[in-house]
Amino acid sequence: MKKIVLTLLLTFSLLIPLSATDGTVNIIFSNGTVSYTDTQTFYEFDVLAYIDGGSGSNIFKNGMVYVEYDTMIFGSYLMTNSKASFTFKGPLAEKVGPVPLYQKLNQGNDSGSNKVAFSFEGHQDFQFYGSETYISNQSNSPDTIMTIKMEVKRTGTSTVIYPADIDKLNEIFTEYIDDNNLEIYDGISIASATETTYILYSDSGDPATPITLKEFAGGYDEGAVTLNWTTASESQNMGFILKRAVLDGGPLFYQVIASYLNNDDLLGAGTTAQENNYSFTDTRVRPGLTYSYMLEDVDYSNNVVQHAPLTVSIPENILFANADFRLEPVYPNPFNPAFTLPFELNRAMDVRINMYDISGRQVRTIANGHMQAGRYDTRVDASHLNSGIYFVRAVIGDQVLTQKVLLVK
Repeated sequence: MKKIVLTLLLTFSLLIPLSATDGTVNIIFSNGTVSYTDTQTFYEFDVLAYIDGGSGSNIFKNGMVYVEYDTMIFGSYLMTNSKASFTFKGPLAEKVGPVPLYQKLNQGNDSGSNKVAFSFEGHQDFQFYGSETYISNQSNSPDTIMTIKMEVKRTGTSTVIYPADIDKLNEIFTEYIDDNNLEIYDGISIASATETTYILYSDSGDPATPITLKEFAGGYDEGAVTLNWTTASESQNMGFILKRAVLDGGPLFYQVIASYLNNDDLLGAGTTAQENNYSFTDTRVRPGLTYSYMLEDVDYSNNVVQHAPLTVSIPENILFANADFRLEPVYPNPFNPAFTLPFELNRAMDVRINMYDISGRQVRTIANGHMQAGRYDTRVDASHLNSGIYFVRAVIGDQVLTQKVLLVK
């Protein structure tokens, strides 16, 4: 790999002039997690970067992230045996339409069997690189540039680090100035590039799976998605985490929507051979979208197991639409204590929306005035009202529309 690095840099110098630029590339390893399948164990972590002394508008043209690993834990020759991979994140994941701005270069072992390299290169014209591809120059807010996933061979505690004995260490990262100029960053800092791994196996030698998941299902009804899952058994199960991503044809970005850390309903049963049922209702969903839900369980040693994702589509549910505006049903319904009223104006219009109780008395003004064109997701807090049936009456243009909502406390 030392020869490969030299060849890459030499190739760049033949194509584009190289000079030195101010700024030290700082590499940080973070967010290490252990995941399991039925037969494999993986260690996964993020790689973060910021440019100390940079301009604030730095753009990577080329780079290479090295990882040195413990061969007793991970085995030897991870690249040769296809036991390691990396995924672009943040600035490196940007696209021009469907076309990625960065491509993966050859990855492989260094001269020793305990080092792997993950290389990337910007391969589009400079004009396509904007602020989304800038690399932070703030140490307190580094950018996540990739996630590295490595298959584990055996139990143990060790570290993965950015090795200091790489040939031409200070020439690994280059900055994209324009289509005719590259500059080598004047240094690289590896002080923070260390990640400690904690790998657990069961006595049988198979990966430790805190739970045996029997079923994970869900569906949409009345403005919310209800998720249900059943465990056939649990071993040192601390609790569950639910994550959600929107399926829109692009990369999936899962965000935590519920956790055992702040929801007692998601606490695990510890160690048990009995069947247990769990449930969670996601009320923060929008019509017309498709969501991917990821269930994770966490054991007493904070090892995380991810299960196969579940997809749920939310119906479009158009209440009324014409050339001037579009009104969607409120959600969730029933609600407690708030609901969202989505509508979209195609032109500036007068809008009056009020809420009435079952006797016809107005209890809340939601909107009243001249509103500009655009989409509105108006949140209505009814915490001051009693449980019961209410009506939301919308007067938009010459249309009058009424929805029935149910407050359940």
